[in-house]
Amino acid sequence: MTDTASVSGTMTKSLNNAQVLHRKEQRLNLLLARWQAKLQRHQSGRLMAGLLFFASLVPLSMNSEARAGFAVPAVVLLVFIYLVVRTRNIARHLQHLQRLQQFVVRQKKRCLGQMSGRSWKQAQEVSAEYPMIRDLGLVGSHSLWTVLDETFSEGGLRRLLHWMSVGPLNSEQLQQRQQQIQALRPQAWFFTRLGIQANSNELNLSTLQIQEFLKNSFVGPQFIKLLVANLVLWVLTVLALVFAVTTKTALPSFLFAAFPLLSLFSLGSVGRAFMQGTGLSHHLSALAPLFLAIEKKCESSPALAQLCGQIYKVRPSRTSQKLDTVLGFVGTQTNPILHFILNAMLPWTVTSVYFLERLRQKMVKDFPQCVEELSEFEVLGSLLIFDKYQTQTYPVLSGAMNLQCKQVFHPLLDRNKAVANDFGFPHSKSLGLLTGSNMSGKSTFLRTMGINQILSNMGAPVFADSYQTVPMKVETCIEVSDSLRDGYSYFYAEVRRLRDILLTAATDTPVLYLIDEIFRGTNNRERQIGSRAVIQTLANEKTSLGFISTHDLELTVLEQSSPSVMNLHFREDIDSAGKMVFHYHLNQGPCPTTNALRIMAAEGIKVDEV
Repeated sequence: MTDTASVSGTMTKSLNNAQVLHRKEQRLNLLLARWQAKLQRHQSGRLMAGLLFFASLVPLSMNSEARAGFAVPAVVLLVFIYLVVRTRNIARHLQHLQRLQQFVVRQKKRCLGQMSGRSWKQAQEVSAEYPMIRDLGLVGSHSLWTVLDETFSEGGLRRLLHWMSVGPLNSEQLQQRQQQIQALRPQAWFFTRLGIQANSNELNLSTLQIQEFLKNSFVGPQFIKLLVANLVLWVLTVLALVFAVTTKTALPSFLFAAFPLLSLFSLGSVGRAFMQGTGLSHHLSALAPLFLAIEKKCESSPALAQLCGQIYKVRPSRTSQKLDTVLGFVGTQTNPILHFILNAMLPWTVTSVYFLERLRQKMVKDFPQCVEELSEFEVLGSLLIFDKYQTQTYPVLSGAMNLQCKQVFHPLLDRNKAVANDFGFPHSKSLGLLTGSNMSGKSTFLRTMGINQILSNMGAPVFADSYQTVPMKVETCIEVSDSLRDGYSYFYAEVRRLRDILLTAATDTPVLYLIDEIFRGTNNRERQIGSRAVIQTLANEKTSLGFISTHDLELTVLEQSSPSVMNLHFREDIDSAGKMVFHYHLNQGPCPTTNALRIMAAEGIKVDEV
């Protein structure tokens, strides 16, 4: 491990990307202004054409014999219709440009380490299911979530949270995922365009509601019997009619009334199928354009075809078209007179509902897998955008317990001010004991290592120039923010969290533990006793690595008795004016300075130093 920090190549590339994106933003702003002006001109022209049309009708209403005068309003009407269509197309194009501009601004802010403005409230609600996300603050207004997320459906949102929170895959699976992301690089613009075209609010509703509509049958348990009865009686009625016509035999009228009565009686049993099918079609229609775009792109992209094999095979966009066609037959009930006539003559509705139910049963088999593939594609697409604009440093995954990184930094800090550090566990070392002054960077360093390990566990690139690790479950005790909510004292909640870390570290599961200011909730004597026990226990575990920060400098002597412990520290310097200057450089050894009394004095608290 080195004791100095220098300029990170990954950070420099990120800042260069921000400059490129800023120029693109400026060009888009000019383009938006031109299209906005064009839209206003067309809206004004549309209004004028409408007024002229009505004005041209006035002379005609006063002189009904002037037939030649109809040419003028006809021409004006055609101009009006053209302007209506053109205005609508311009408005749609302007909306896409605005979404592209928002996308570019979002990527630029991410490259600068600023708040991207990405929506996060829904993710925060779902993230309550994942304690580690809450503890590391991975979801929030400025978080790893807002750095990564480019999903546009509920399924994609949940899949991204799942990848961020669950234990890692094995090295081989993570390497395959890394290769998947890199193989999809030529499709970066395709994914961007999908996100721009998608209305995320509609899609979030669609993926949830479609599953609900598909759960329950559109028909009752006796429907097949009712269908067979209708078909048999209709065939018999047709045969009787043919017989009566060809033989000129008068048959009793009740023979011809039986089918219409049964058919009309059956409508009450199948009426709700139309409402359910219409709801399904409404929500599926929001997804259909995305499925269609993916289906077409799979034909020219082997990597995408492999990822979305079920979508390419099943073609859910065609299923959506079939659903609309079948609903067209069932939907005659919106016209009561036509509906009555058709069902009196034919088993129209029950037959249409039969095909509607068959289509639902087919979708029950095929659609869930298509949604899974779409969710997977959304998350990989988010990481693809992340790869394009943020960082392309993919971790090297080794088999042995190891953690080596060069120029690693925190992604949520201002890139013009963030400090990158080098770190690596020497041979036989596995526990870094962090000491240092207040505000010197200990907690930030813990979060830096945690976030980058989580990215590594996802198969994503990391914020470093190089990063060598092993897939490790991340266990944290940084913010025990849920203690009061759950009815525990802070100290008791911290003890429970540390107990869980010790239990996990005692298994054969590789673990990266991050513990900030261990046992801060108790007195000095008992804190040191408890800290020594936890540090020595973790230092002896062979399948775990980690960092523990503390203000107790007395604990630094553990490096002498525990071969796995190494002392690390952050410190400040005092400038010529007597002010504290923080460099945020990671150094070896115990911290030689403290600053608590200086901070108290700077805030006007007088303390007599003993």
